[in-house]
Amino acid sequence: MHALCGGIEADARSNIEREHSISSLKNIEKVILKESMKRTYTKEELQALHRELYDILRETIRVCEEHDIRYFLIGGTAIGALYDQAILPWDDDIDIGMTRDQYNRFLEVAPTALGQQYFLSYYETDPKTPYYFAKVRKNGTLFKEEMFSEIAMHQGIFIDVFPFDKIPDNALLQKAHRGVVNFLKCCLLGTEIWMWKYFGTPKVENPSNRNILACFLTRVVCSLVPKKYIYKTMVKAQSAFNGSYATYYNNTTTKTDKIEVQATTDLVKVPFGPLKAAVTRELEHFLRFNFPKLHRFNEAEQAQISNHCPQKLVFSPNNEELPVK
Repeated sequence: MHALCGGIEADARSNIEREHSISSLKNIEKVILKESMKRTYTKEELQALHRELYDILRETIRVCEEHDIRYFLIGGTAIGALYDQAILPWDDDIDIGMTRDQYNRFLEVAPTALGQQYFLSYYETDPKTPYYFAKVRKNGTLFKEEMFSEIAMHQGIFIDVFPFDKIPDNALLQKAHRGVVNFLKCCLLGTEIWMWKYFGTPKVENPSNRNILACFLTRVVCSLVPKKYIYKTMVKAQSAFNGSYATYYNNTTTKTDKIEVQATTDLVKVPFGPLKAAVTRELEHFLRFNFPKLHRFNEAEQAQISNHCPQKLVFSPNNEELPVK
């Protein structure tokens, strides 16, 4: 799972009211509210959420296949494909990656190619979104996280679609590149919600202890530069090395999604829950390169995982298991 600005999301989710009773998952709509110091899912909620995620992924795969767009599972989703051939039992999202050319093609076709139940959320279609990447959301559902609850964006249940760009082979240049991209990511985020201790009123309970200079510069950019230019500048920064020779693509905001250039086209379909989804052919090699201590978590390790458990969760009326392909 991917975090915004160094794991801020995980620190910011807390103090949500105690659970109201949950109607049967077969009811037309299910609204779940909980109160506790740390909102957690019930087993039934996670199962219902997984059904929604599989449905959104199924529709995303359909669009990709009809338009010859390459994608691949990444992060915890790819780990689930390796060990469980499904979403990991404790996971609550799906992450896929696309190289920049494929990602741009997806942004071009998805708004009209997706079925009426689905919505492509990114800056051009959902201007208040604080994210630099796209989300395929499901209409008629709700996944309202407390920290983003006041932002006027589509807040349906979603899967994440990340652009992958070439990164320089030189370690120092790679670090500098990542630093610039992450600064712009925080500026983009800061146009909608302030999450830091300095130069603004934090809208989260546990603001990040980001250094004063970075906060000051972010405030200056957010105050003087329109959001659309921050977004466009970030895209240019992310893709700065796409015309150069490079060994790896990556989600340029992180260190842990590196994938060899040739591996982004050498893809295979594997079972993933009721679906078949694309992964790089050398899936375990890809994961172990990024996560040297890769293993299937035991129950104690699972209990330590911080998820995105929302303030309010609404499932679609027809929340049912998909037939296995």
